[in-house]
Amino acid sequence: MSEQNDNSFFAMPVHAVDEAARLIGRLFEVARTDAVFSEPLRQGDATVIVASELSVGMGAGFGGGVGNDPEEDSGGGGGGGGFALGRPVAVVTIDAQGVRVQPVFDLTKVAIAAITAFGAMFVAYRQMLRAAANR
Repeated sequence: MSEQNDNSFFAMPVHAVDEAARLIGRLFEVARTDAVFSEPLRQGDATVIVASELSVGMGAGFGGGVGNDPEEDSGGGGGGGGFALGRPVAVVTIDAQGVRVQPVFDLTKVAIAAITAFGAMFVAYRQMLRAAANR
């Protein structure tokens, strides 16, 4: 039995795997606690902390291409990317009166949800009208 492995993943250059591991490590750096909760801001007896929503994504791809001649260095590929998106969702206020959590109103998110809901209702209404007309 041959010890040679024809799987192109194992023929991948080491630097591509290292790059993917580096990207994953950077995403874990982004998703740390101080990215979600701000440093406390103190004004007199009051302390304010901003809480944020954090979305992180990553993708990686690798290629290959092993020709008929294993001595020939053909093919290759690789790539990757990621994103991190944060937005404030609440403000935590701590003072002599206690702790209050006040949500941050995001008009854009509400507008997108409303447009999506009205669009879905419009499509459903048109389908109901077509179904009624075909009876």
